[in-house]
Amino acid sequence: MVRIFLVAPIFFPFIIALILSFKEYTEKQRNFIVVSGAVINFLLLLLNAFVLKPSRIHLLRFNEFVDIYFKLDTISLVFSFLVSILWIFTAFYSIEYMCHERKPNRFFVFFYATLGVTIGISLSANLITLYLFYELLTLTTFPLVIYAGNAAALKAGYKYLIYSFTGAAFSLCGMLLIFCQTQSLDFIPGGILPQINADDSLYYFIAYALMFLGFGVKAGLVPLHSWLPAAMIAPTPVSALLHAVAVVKSGIFSLIRITYFIFGPIAITAVKGDRFALIFILITILTGSFLAIHQSNLKKRLAYSTISQLGYIMLGLVVFNPNSFTGGMLHMVFHALIKITLFFCVGAIMHITGKTEIDEIQGLGKQMPRLMWCFSLSAISLIGIPPTNGFVSKWYLATGSLQNGDAIIAIALLLSALLTAGYLFPIISTAFFKPAPDNASDYNESQHKMLIIPIMILTAIILLTGLFPNPIINVLNSISQTIN
Repeated sequence: MVRIFLVAPIFFPFIIALILSFKEYTEKQRNFIVVSGAVINFLLLLLNAFVLKPSRIHLLRFNEFVDIYFKLDTISLVFSFLVSILWIFTAFYSIEYMCHERKPNRFFVFFYATLGVTIGISLSANLITLYLFYELLTLTTFPLVIYAGNAAALKAGYKYLIYSFTGAAFSLCGMLLIFCQTQSLDFIPGGILPQINADDSLYYFIAYALMFLGFGVKAGLVPLHSWLPAAMIAPTPVSALLHAVAVVKSGIFSLIRITYFIFGPIAITAVKGDRFALIFILITILTGSFLAIHQSNLKKRLAYSTISQLGYIMLGLVVFNPNSFTGGMLHMVFHALIKITLFFCVGAIMHITGKTEIDEIQGLGKQMPRLMWCFSLSAISLIGIPPTNGFVSKWYLATGSLQNGDAIIAIALLLSALLTAGYLFPIISTAFFKPAPDNASDYNESQHKMLIIPIMILTAIILLTGLFPNPIINVLNSISQTIN
């Protein structure tokens, strides 16, 4: 009976979504449901993790291939807690941000459906379960991407669908190739593949390449990335979820599962899958940074930044060194914290001032100091300047690469860090060191507490995780020891 509670954090958000879809609530009623739902779902996760401790449950089993199966392990807990905590902050932030948007109830229906699907991805115990929820994620986020309902939003939404379903087809082909050989898609630390001989190496290389590219679509892998900047047409809370939590991190999490729990480092190295992946990853890191520099729109600059930073995480997964894996996982957590804060800051600027371009925010540092200081500290963390959390994760990535003798990777990381500074510091300098125009309006950030308070708390968490990263590092090191 206890095992059924394992799926409670998956299905409870759908119950909230149904409640919100029944009728048009008053603003106060809706806000209460939105906030309490996110908090309760987090408490359900805590209950599972530390009190009930259900290990696994087969929810529906039709045959060896179609087996809806969930399991609670350390890596699923890390991802689930990351998602649930950031969803709470997004719920509070969205209350004010969406108050002037049309049909906010509809927004929150899909907001909660996406939460349930994302938790389903994190708790999946085999590849078919993960794949089904991964495809549901496309369907629940599509209405959020096209929320504005105009021609530009619809175009971005269709682009998102085309890329996502193309990636899904690639992934499914790779899954079928693996299942034909193993008759299993369960997640096992170290992988499920037998020892690979030379005759089978091309077969398994094709299977890994198909799944890496397929799941890499949602992870923003270049050249499969263009849906990500296009999706910036969505409201900022959606952008924050797409770029920091739900979609791109689900892509990363899926790559972790296929790399370490289906294939395994030994098999991927044997078929040269890591070399194949590294080519795309290094291109992703550098291309994302170069493209970000040329963007004048605040949200688009952050969007291309996301592409580059996701490359860092993927890099840590395919170098096959314990330090690199820890660095990649650290950057998954820290980038989520940093990027959601940056998007919240940009969203607050847009909501309060109506400004969307970098050259429009002259003098904003004096007009809204708390907001711009939070942006600046988060940007410094993303660059990786000591003693921020971004420095900690990038240090592990660089040392792991050097330990493996891949000096070119360390050089690429250093170059990307310089490029990151090149596209973030101009935003800071424009806000703080350029005078406001003579006809500039006065903005009072104190009147927008539901926007500013989540940003300030997240910034404090970013600083604390940089100064005291060891608790997270210890958890990730324990995962690394079981799979490397």
